[in-house]
Amino acid sequence: MPVSDGETLRARDLLLPRADTNREASRRRVLRAVMLAPATQQVAIAATTGLSQATVSGVVQDLQREGVLRVTGAEGERGNRVHLGNITGAAVGVDVGHQRVIVAARRVDATDLVTAEAGIGAQHPREAWMAKVQEMIKDLTAEIGLTLDDVISIGLGLPAAIDPRTAKITQVVATSQWDLTGHPATWFADWFPDVPVIPDNDANLAAYGEYLHGAGHDAKSMVYVKASSGIGAGYVAYGVIKRGKRGLAGELGHLTIDRNGVICRCGSRGCLETVAAGPRLLARVREAYEPYGTTPPANLDELITRARHGDTVCCRVLKDAARDIGFALALASNITDPETVVLGGTLGKAADMLIDPLTASIREYGLAGMFTHDSPLRIVGAQLGDLAGARGAMALGLLTEPPLRS
Repeated sequence: MPVSDGETLRARDLLLPRADTNREASRRRVLRAVMLAPATQQVAIAATTGLSQATVSGVVQDLQREGVLRVTGAEGERGNRVHLGNITGAAVGVDVGHQRVIVAARRVDATDLVTAEAGIGAQHPREAWMAKVQEMIKDLTAEIGLTLDDVISIGLGLPAAIDPRTAKITQVVATSQWDLTGHPATWFADWFPDVPVIPDNDANLAAYGEYLHGAGHDAKSMVYVKASSGIGAGYVAYGVIKRGKRGLAGELGHLTIDRNGVICRCGSRGCLETVAAGPRLLARVREAYEPYGTTPPANLDELITRARHGDTVCCRVLKDAARDIGFALALASNITDPETVVLGGTLGKAADMLIDPLTASIREYGLAGMFTHDSPLRIVGAQLGDLAGARGAMALGLLTEPPLRS
């Protein structure tokens, strides 16, 4: 039934699975794609949804007649833009780090984000950061003129491997504060009983955010490295996050690069994290400074700042880390053959200093064809900074179809 003039529709109602038919499923997928990218083109909707352009065109026409969507531009014009009608709703993305949580929200009919950050994360008890996240979501939805009842999806990034078959935690190596018997998709059920919560690994979601909105937006396949207090990676190819059977794909920080190295927190020995993650880099600087009584940097950001000001020890530590990460990326690239590699996380802030040694290491240990072919591997710094994970989480939450209600 067509929407009457001035009538406001709720996005939550439009996305409610009503029937198990291909037509209904296609309708919801198109709506989700337009909510992800308001004022988008039909060809982009087809790429996002995996539907044929003919199917997208038919759905858009149906929804346009109903007043749910509107199309701007001349009839038949390839550059036509598809917009939402008078629809209200909010999408939310949550990125839980070791020591902080970032939440992003926006109206489904707009592109402007509102964000908030709190100094609490996976190193704290789960109940503590969950309560803070609920408070942040409430405040952000109010900031965009909506309420918690208008939230249609929550993407949740966690420093853990998430089984894509069950959405349960497969393994956690980042913290001892976690109860592994829980199911992340149900953690917020008391606060958001009718809102699908879509959990995934934090590096996967940061990769997805950069793939859709950042440094990888023009790539077909991309490996993203999140190098901060830990090291993780996400691999996105043709719009799909590659998680593996159990959600363990992308654990770049736990590739063994020294079989006789120190024991890692994962229980293995000589992992990349033991030589190139934030705590190890800070320890190396302390070791070099100690005989001279020099005050070491308090955190990785300060280490990078000192390197920018010419501190030779900090420069050396960062360059060595880039070479070690490059070695691991050479192994990963030999398997995945990505079009683009993106360096993100805290070390991504120093990409201008690290890309050269990183690239040199990939060249030395990776297959030569990655650079000699007519489409050489592209290695760049991240563009979204700390918001990559929250933006990727928001996108995944929007695009993921919840199961039919019984």
